[in-house]
Amino acid sequence: MNAKRTRIIAFGVFIIVTLGVVLSRFYLNVQNEHWDSKRTAVETAFEKSIMTKAVKVDFFYGEEPFRIVYGEDKLGQDLIVWVSDKDVHTEMASESFTEDQVRDVVMKKNPDAEIERIMPGKLDQEYVWEVFYKKINDSGTRYFYDYYKFKDGSYIDTWRLSLQ
Repeated sequence: MNAKRTRIIAFGVFIIVTLGVVLSRFYLNVQNEHWDSKRTAVETAFEKSIMTKAVKVDFFYGEEPFRIVYGEDKLGQDLIVWVSDKDVHTEMASESFTEDQVRDVVMKKNPDAEIERIMPGKLDQEYVWEVFYKKINDSGTRYFYDYYKFKDGSYIDTWRLSLQ
């Protein structure tokens, strides 16, 4: 009876370890493309802009997909680089509207908004701040995208999504 119990426990441990290895390999394979895209964006930003240190990479999916690389130049000044398959565009953070300033504008305009995300992007030919937020009212939850010019924060447009 004791040997049978030991074999069952050993087999259970084997199954759990095997499942752990298989799931971790699956996760790594799924994430590799994402990580490669981030790595490529940073390398491109280093090669085609004055960026020398990258801090973060975001993905913007608009008419043209961009990887947004946040970082610094050799003097330690903050900058943002838009990297697409066709183009690389750089802006100094000190010469533009900030994320906090955009947040303040949205909250003054919509005090009941719950901001989900603020990120740089591109709308038509304009580099922008894209603000994704939701508002809850009696008829349900509605999501919005607001767009503001990256340089001066002037309002461009609001896209309203269907009720959920």
